[in-house]
Amino acid sequence: MLEALPSHFEYLGNAQDYAADIHDIFVSAPLFEPLDIAETTLLCNFMAVYSTHTNTTLLNQGGSPAYMIILLTGMAKAVRTDDNGKDIWLHNLRPGDTFGELAMLDNEPLRASCISSEPVDLVVLSRDAFRDVLLTLPRLGNKLLMLFLRVTSRRLQLTEAYLPELR
Repeated sequence: MLEALPSHFEYLGNAQDYAADIHDIFVSAPLFEPLDIAETTLLCNFMAVYSTHTNTTLLNQGGSPAYMIILLTGMAKAVRTDDNGKDIWLHNLRPGDTFGELAMLDNEPLRASCISSEPVDLVVLSRDAFRDVLLTLPRLGNKLLMLFLRVTSRRLQLTEAYLPELR
């Protein structure tokens, strides 16, 4: 179990115990769709599954988490709190979506929070576990880095679409 996780995360077990179900979710997820069942199973050796309730902060704006989450069931939302304390909705997360992968990689503060909209099950990949993937399974680790880059690029494109002065 990962030490830095919020106390309201209920540990359900090693992701390896859920590998087939996780792969079924990954098949329809933009980030993980390129992973085959063998790669998903290998990756599950490095992750853990948790559950939590509605309106739970999964990752907090301004924090520098040592992990990322992958939503397995339920829905969550990404919100940013402005300087006046007002929450601004950014987007919804559904099964297969990730949150916190950039902060996990670069140790920079999160620019938004992730809050469950209903009860959720999620997978956690810690920074240390990801480093272990890179060291012990470099092909899979590099594939994940490329997938993270693809998602980051897609998010940047969506952000630019909202900022016409950048075009």
